[in-house]
Amino acid sequence: MTRQLSYSKGDEIVTLLKSANILSNRGQAFVDTRTNTLIVTDLQERLTNTSDLIDTLDKPQPQVEIEARIVQTNKTYARALGVQWGFNGTVSPALGNTTGLAFPNSGTLSGGLAGGRAVNLPAPGGVTSAVGLTLGSVNGAFNLDVALTALEESGNGRLLSTPKVSTLNNVAAEMTQGIQIPIQTATNNTVTVSFKDAALTLKVTPQITAANTVIMQIALENATPDFGRQVNGIPPINTQRAITTVLVLDGQTTVIGGIYTSSNSNTRDQTPGLGSIPLLGWLFKRESITDSNTELLIFITPKIIKTS
Repeated sequence: MTRQLSYSKGDEIVTLLKSANILSNRGQAFVDTRTNTLIVTDLQERLTNTSDLIDTLDKPQPQVEIEARIVQTNKTYARALGVQWGFNGTVSPALGNTTGLAFPNSGTLSGGLAGGRAVNLPAPGGVTSAVGLTLGSVNGAFNLDVALTALEESGNGRLLSTPKVSTLNNVAAEMTQGIQIPIQTATNNTVTVSFKDAALTLKVTPQITAANTVIMQIALENATPDFGRQVNGIPPINTQRAITTVLVLDGQTTVIGGIYTSSNSNTRDQTPGLGSIPLLGWLFKRESITDSNTELLIFITPKIIKTS
């Protein structure tokens, strides 16, 4: 008996016939790999059973389309308050406010930091608001210059990746999209270059059940280079990964992963001692507050594509 197989592999059918004792002791099975034709020699009764088994197994398998949606949201908030102030005082016979002493009879006292400021603690970053105040005496013997600076910023970001792949039932599929980062290493005066993937990769093996559900073995990785923190020209790779097995109804969506991270920082710069004075301490310090939140969600949707 010869049967040309349409959807099954001849080697797999031969293995099944031998392991399941479909053939008799005198039976033999071969496959012509060029045409995927099964050749079986056996008793007529066993040939009938073999033919029935091939009719059952050699059928088209439905396909499964798997769509993943990776949603990453970022929220940032920053606030900073700062103060700058300086003064200038002069004692001079020309102003009529001498000390009454032979020495020192005149003198000048002013803020000693950059810009002539006694306290120079402006809000860091690009200041968006500032209020300045300058006070002075009529004769110019004493002048006071005060500047209050403030910065407040917030941001929201959203990153959406949607890899999609189709495969046969019980057949593994993989899809990758991204870049490769070259990494140089030097050994014994020999420079070699290797490449590290920074990509979105989806690996899945679906299994369709009789209840019209899909069991999926999923390995999903989202790796992105962070060029803002390069080391010797090589960026680190931020990675989110999920490896799991789920059972999902045809066309339904499930969440296979969720990561929420939050970071808060509070920075204070002040003049030693003076910044801790009650009520007046704000004249000698600056404060910065930064909050950031990141949330990652991974959605998976399988769709069974039935063949006619």
